[in-house]
Amino acid sequence: MTLVREPVTRVLLACPVVGADADPSTADVLEQARLVEDGLAALGLPYRRVSVAGGQAWELAAALTPGAVVVNLLEAPPGAPQRHAAATAVLELLGVPFTGCGADALWLTTDKLATRAMLGASGIPVAAGGRLDPQAPALPPGVRYPVIVKPAWEDASLGLEGNPLCGSWEELAGRARRLATRFTGQPLVLEEFLPGREFNVSLLQRSEGPQALPVAEIAFGDLPDGVPPIVGFEAKWEPGSPADRHTVRRFPDAQEDGELVRRIGELALTAWRECGLAGYARVDVRLDAHGQPRVLEVNANPCLSPEAGFMAAAARAGLDAAAVVRALLEAALCRHRGGGQ
Repeated sequence: MTLVREPVTRVLLACPVVGADADPSTADVLEQARLVEDGLAALGLPYRRVSVAGGQAWELAAALTPGAVVVNLLEAPPGAPQRHAAATAVLELLGVPFTGCGADALWLTTDKLATRAMLGASGIPVAAGGRLDPQAPALPPGVRYPVIVKPAWEDASLGLEGNPLCGSWEELAGRARRLATRFTGQPLVLEEFLPGREFNVSLLQRSEGPQALPVAEIAFGDLPDGVPPIVGFEAKWEPGSPADRHTVRRFPDAQEDGELVRRIGELALTAWRECGLAGYARVDVRLDAHGQPRVLEVNANPCLSPEAGFMAAAARAGLDAAAVVRALLEAALCRHRGGGQ
């Protein structure tokens, strides 16, 4: 098989070592690896899974051969989110084509404060807020309760367990202390809670540039008392929990929400360009009290497990695992030969 006029003789599937006691947010990468393997098998491409411990991507060097492409599923070791970009930086130093975003985009989007600053400087609307000092918690000027406080470097909704909404200074101060103790040395982000609808936009790089896949809405229906309308840890990782049961992904009606969906898609594509993304990504958007979309998160190299939002949007667009994997490999080779993003 030939991709972008270059033969792929071998694919290395770089996957972190996952311990038997790993929590669901960490173990989920194994589901992603199986989906990629299914796609590679359907494409008829030979591959080898390489397990990398602790994000040490130098271990891949011995397995590299001419024509090899790395499917990069490497993640930060548990408890060290600031190292997320390090393994990808090693792939760049090795000079090998690899799927997904480069180290610079991963570094940026791993840091929610840096991402907010980049988006704001580019004119992309975000929720009002900023960095929170846990020793002297206070609302930034113009920010009103309720607010959300979360660790700046975590993904997979770590730190968003329970009810992270704070409606008073007492709740804010207590939550700030708990997060600062749990995520030692990590900055905290405070954002005003946006009360409107929530959407996510999965983006896939194609030959003509990044493409917004069908926009999904996260609908919160009949939530029990104490369960906030956000995609917290329980909604993502605890099947059957009240948050999971009442958090539903749907795809808006094109006739009813067509203009809003178009605006959200354009906003996500702008975020892609400003954050220097490549390969694939997901941008989470929420409407403010006036119905205006604001970017919540920019997720480089989002989850590829079959039940996750990216693959749901891909399926809605008529793309199976093989089509997604092919697009990722093509984008990796295009960037490697200097074709850009």
